[in-house]
Amino acid sequence: MATVVTVTDTPQLGSIDEALGPLIDVAESAVAARLRIPVLSLWSRLPYLALFASHLHLRWPGAVKSLPLNPRIGIFPFFASDMELLSRPLYRVSSAQTARQAARMRRFSREVSAKGDLYPPDWEQAVDRRRNKLEHLVLPASSFVSIDHVDDSGDIKPGHRKVIGRFAPRGEVRPRLLVPGRVEVTRHLVRAFSDLDLLLVNAQNIRGRRLAASIAYFLSELSPSVPTLIVASSPADLIFAQVLDPHSSNPVLVSSAGATPELSVKPVNKDRPLLESQFCFATDGLAQKSELLSRVVAQAERTWWATRQSLSIDIPPEAATFENLYADMLTRTPDAELELLEQARQLIAREARNHSIRSERRDAVVSSVVHEAQARTFLVIVRSDAAAEHIKDALAASLDVANADFSALGIDVVSAFGAWPSTSYEACVTAGYFGTSTLDMIFAAGPRKAVMIVDPIEARIAVWDIERRFCGVPGLPTKVAAALRSFSATLESFASPSAEPISLSSLFGEGRHYSGAAVPYTGTAEYVCICFTDGSMRQVSANARFEVLGRKLLQLKNVAAKDLHMGDQVVILKDDERAAFSERLLHVLDQGRFLRDRQARSTWLTTLSAIRSNNRISVAEIRKRMESNGICIDPTTIRTWLRLGPDDTCAVPEREDVFLAFARAVDMALPKEVLSEWFVGINKLRINHRRIGRELVRAIRGAYFSRLDPVSIAKMEREWGLEAKVLLEAAQVTTVDNVIPLSH
Repeated sequence: MATVVTVTDTPQLGSIDEALGPLIDVAESAVAARLRIPVLSLWSRLPYLALFASHLHLRWPGAVKSLPLNPRIGIFPFFASDMELLSRPLYRVSSAQTARQAARMRRFSREVSAKGDLYPPDWEQAVDRRRNKLEHLVLPASSFVSIDHVDDSGDIKPGHRKVIGRFAPRGEVRPRLLVPGRVEVTRHLVRAFSDLDLLLVNAQNIRGRRLAASIAYFLSELSPSVPTLIVASSPADLIFAQVLDPHSSNPVLVSSAGATPELSVKPVNKDRPLLESQFCFATDGLAQKSELLSRVVAQAERTWWATRQSLSIDIPPEAATFENLYADMLTRTPDAELELLEQARQLIAREARNHSIRSERRDAVVSSVVHEAQARTFLVIVRSDAAAEHIKDALAASLDVANADFSALGIDVVSAFGAWPSTSYEACVTAGYFGTSTLDMIFAAGPRKAVMIVDPIEARIAVWDIERRFCGVPGLPTKVAAALRSFSATLESFASPSAEPISLSSLFGEGRHYSGAAVPYTGTAEYVCICFTDGSMRQVSANARFEVLGRKLLQLKNVAAKDLHMGDQVVILKDDERAAFSERLLHVLDQGRFLRDRQARSTWLTTLSAIRSNNRISVAEIRKRMESNGICIDPTTIRTWLRLGPDDTCAVPEREDVFLAFARAVDMALPKEVLSEWFVGINKLRINHRRIGRELVRAIRGAYFSRLDPVSIAKMEREWGLEAKVLLEAAQVTTVDNVIPLSH
């Protein structure tokens, strides 16, 4: 049987302590004065935030002096990845109890204990009663602290604490962490958080309108006297989530910014302002005619931007996708006035055929990299992962090297919506302006020099973002504020004198007022636009499949695009966002390590199909024949064994005696030895697929949290194969902000 890789993806406590340690003093200030404090870690994301609550209970009890030893803490928003962190075995029972006993002694000696501080919680009493069984265990935070979910009506569903929960006495102090059951909020849900000792709000990298509006609504309905830490990693996070209100103090910096770059601009596509006016005229007033037309107009505007920023050699895929959407909708909904969008469609199609604008942008990127000889490392920022491949091809042709050689040359090409770089670069080049994520990526890379390749409309939007969403944050370090003002001044000289409303409201504008839970869409959509919280978007078929990280361990749930909800964390592939990742991985393994077993299954299905084509025995007769051999199977199960099709989804009996009886019942006249050999291969394939599925989730989450160590990566390459390793590295986890239906 094939060996299955075991992936080490549990973070070390030392790295967690280092990341969360700066929050202790800020939490003390918030709790002592009952303040709402924005916490800003400049372009350095603060990981493991969900573990701060459990650390205060299990590792750092008493570190926040104004906080009770049994604090009531809440987190908003709350995602599947947060639950995964809280479900990782991190805390040794004996160490946690020792830390809490020492904290109680300190509180007792200083006579400053809050009510109940000197009384051990129920899990400590359970350890005292079952010490031999429990004290040497290493358990997740969720075994000590109950993860209680609040639903829309404000009712609280207590969490299940594995291991320790079975022994904890009833009626005693029960530590809990309060989290929302859904990302969307109601007033009733918010009120459940009104009596907390500390609230953690994670606003890091929030660019999705609905999630940002949800956070803003949550804070507007929450009592300002609830001590709150609002964690952000970019100044724009604070503006998007609208947290700089009269109830909040000025942001507290918990990390210093790196180098601040000197910016230069290379203007391209100077015809954009005139064409922008034409496009705005073609769509003017259409969004107000109907709900359906409003959604399609918004999609046309997104497509217009993507087409103008494309680096593709061929017709931009976004333009082709919109063309298909428009043609299909005209056929399906002839009375929806969609023909009013014909002029806008023609303008998009014209720009999609305009190869010169894309060539000019590509050449500007290549020239910026090739002629910046003083820099040894480059970061090139593009709109998408597909655009990254186009730039790599252009750079490879110019430098006469292979794409695989870029790392050795110190050149990395990344999407503006990807993870921030973990190392610094000497120079940075952006192939356009893609919203505030572009500026975040530049400052996170810490280059000496940055080059922005922008058209006049992009330059105007960049200036607007800098002034409204970066410089609008008080208390920024002097050098950061000066760099931002310098960026704005440099871009101003290349910017269009004005920008039409499309540029501000549709792409990078303010979201609508949020008044609670979203109104569900009642129509039947053939296409949807998925908006992610990082600001990226994708138009896909409503039935396109995505794999969602579940809130239980080792679970990937396959969900149609139309059924995704805000807060769902999905696994996508950088080179093909519509492909199901696990299916791609299993296909790779089936063509390699599992090839022999896969062939056994294919041979069985081919033989069964041939027999059925000549002799279609009824399900009832098959059941009767199997019963005569002592095997009783219901008709529904038998039908799953006969469901032959191109997708190879036919089930196969899981017991050898049932497999052999079924083969005899359908008149498969082959020796028992041959059938048994087939069954062994099919069963091995089934077992390996299930094990790979579990290991796959660990690997994805390890990669997501940057916890795949070199040993795990080496084992993955050895056991899964190089192609599977590359596939895993191409996967990323992103969070859904909204799903917009585009057709009836």
